[in-house]
Amino acid sequence: MMTFASISLSETDKRALIIFLILAVIVLLLVALIGFAVRKAITFQMKTLDTMMHDVTVTHVVENPKEFKRVGRIKNNRLFYKQSLIPFLIALVGLVIWIITSLAKSNWGINPFEESKDLLFAYDMEEEGLFVTVFGIRLLSHWPNVAHTPEFILEHLPSYLEAICFIVAGIYYLVICQAYFSRYIMILRRSRTVFEKSLEGYNATQGTEAPTNPENK
Repeated sequence: MMTFASISLSETDKRALIIFLILAVIVLLLVALIGFAVRKAITFQMKTLDTMMHDVTVTHVVENPKEFKRVGRIKNNRLFYKQSLIPFLIALVGLVIWIITSLAKSNWGINPFEESKDLLFAYDMEEEGLFVTVFGIRLLSHWPNVAHTPEFILEHLPSYLEAICFIVAGIYYLVICQAYFSRYIMILRRSRTVFEKSLEGYNATQGTEAPTNPENK
């Protein structure tokens, strides 16, 4: 019976496994960092929601869960609208640059993201022998060769600016949406806990005296 220890691997297979392990560790670290960032963002939005609803709650402007949710939704929508203006303005700047560039070049088919690839590394993924199969899994046998190194082309400068504007606006808007839904979830939770009545730890006989019998006087 063949055991795992008796399996012989070629040097190519060993390199492929090492590359796979390195990539797996990098992916796990990225997932952990993203999860940490999301958790911190949710905690921050919880504090934001509490700040938004504190005064109207402690002054009894809202006196029941239904009013709390109604006022909370109104405040949350207003904050979302104000925050969403920023990414839309950034995207608008990118759109204006694209329109001006298209008019100047008389070319409305310019793809800013395609031209922005000048600033990125490109790898030859079609290289022969790049992939090997180890234990039925298709893995990289070695790092792919660099097919393109970053270069700055002055003629493509408008596309660089457009791509940056669109990417920043998109990420910014996603963060705002995440914050909006985090606050909305907290509105639902707070509407239950703020007005919750509990008898836990309450003793009905505490602080009362047993009645005395007049006949014993």
